[in-house]
Amino acid sequence: MKKIKFLFVALLCVSIALVSCQKDDSKSNKEEPGKIPGMGNAGGKLEVVAPFVLPDGISLVGEIRGSSEDPGVGNNRPYGMDVIKLKSDYIPTLGSGGQWLALDLIFANATSVNQDVVIPAGCVFEAQEDGYQHGIALQDVRIHVLGNDQIQIKLYLYCINKGMEGSSSVVTYVVRGVSTSEWIMKLTEALEYKMIDVSEFSPEEMDEYNRITNAIQDILWGITNGYGVNDRDWDFINALRDKINDVSP
Repeated sequence: MKKIKFLFVALLCVSIALVSCQKDDSKSNKEEPGKIPGMGNAGGKLEVVAPFVLPDGISLVGEIRGSSEDPGVGNNRPYGMDVIKLKSDYIPTLGSGGQWLALDLIFANATSVNQDVVIPAGCVFEAQEDGYQHGIALQDVRIHVLGNDQIQIKLYLYCINKGMEGSSSVVTYVVRGVSTSEWIMKLTEALEYKMIDVSEFSPEEMDEYNRITNAIQDILWGITNGYGVNDRDWDFINALRDKINDVSP
């Protein structure tokens, strides 16, 4: 009887030890803000779930470069410069952010069928020169490309390396894919149905756009360069207007 009790106690101790180890492992594997590879000052390479792939028949024309036309985007750009909604005839301006990072892209459609290119939320763009900020889309961006045609767009992104230089026309960028970061994906989920895309704001509403996107940029830098997102940040995001054209299926 004593032997059975001893064995029971021994097995119970082993079970407790295993559970304790699993808890310790889960803590050690938990992603820490400010230490995400390729973001902030953490060093390393950007980590993605899978490479970004264009639809069949769609291709990028030339290189992805920092915008050559967007006012204020460049090497010595002061912090917090407002984005001005461009009225070029006609290069669509899409995405969210843009205070530090705006890119020029051209998509070509070799098929006769109209197609959409979707840059998914959490997709990261890697600067190909040292000292420049990588970029990220925090919402899906949909680009409509007509059959047997091409389209040039200006894409606004958020920056994920606070303290580095903003976009520049002398710098090329490569689209990598959706980030593996749990913090980043939690942020994109919170912003999924919020009205933050520059195309949803009129020229008269750009002060409001700048207020919103400057705040989101600071929240993002809290993840990439700081200590995460606090309750006040989540309250700000939850209070943002929902997308006007969102229609449930």
